[in-house]
Amino acid sequence: MRLNPYDDVMLTPIVASSVCVQSLTGSSAVNQDSLDTAITFPCESIMIHVRAEIASGTPTTATVAWALQESVDGSTDWEAALDNTGAAIGATLNVKTVAVDSYARVEGINLAATDTDVNPSGGRMRYLRVVYTPTFTGGSSPAILVSGEYIGSPASGQNLPVRTTVSNT
Repeated sequence: MRLNPYDDVMLTPIVASSVCVQSLTGSSAVNQDSLDTAITFPCESIMIHVRAEIASGTPTTATVAWALQESVDGSTDWEAALDNTGAAIGATLNVKTVAVDSYARVEGINLAATDTDVNPSGGRMRYLRVVYTPTFTGGSSPAILVSGEYIGSPASGQNLPVRTTVSNT
């Protein structure tokens, strides 16, 4: 059997109610469904890929901010996921005139047993989700199409430490 680099890659779309491409309007944050990193997506490390398309409705400015959040139980106490330098994992994408891709590497999957407040090791809680927040100035019913995906390397079942002391996003 011949091995290839795609044999050990897991991929799942970032979705809200089974829909992976979201049309964002207004200025309210849109929470995506949670991802269980212990059972449905058991990875050692994850790359998050977010793509936002050019805004429609001719706004003067158009951005979408995305942020990674984490939770112990997947339904309450969602907190900003921080990298190992203390910075929130996420980005703001300017999509007035061009579509934009954004990537972030996330390590320490499932190393936080309780809460980030008491977990200085930089590990992640069990559940992750992405939140999209659009911002527009002007335009006629502006909207942004956005999609994302989790790309991961399967875990061996052994919890590994965070590999670096510098930012991993």
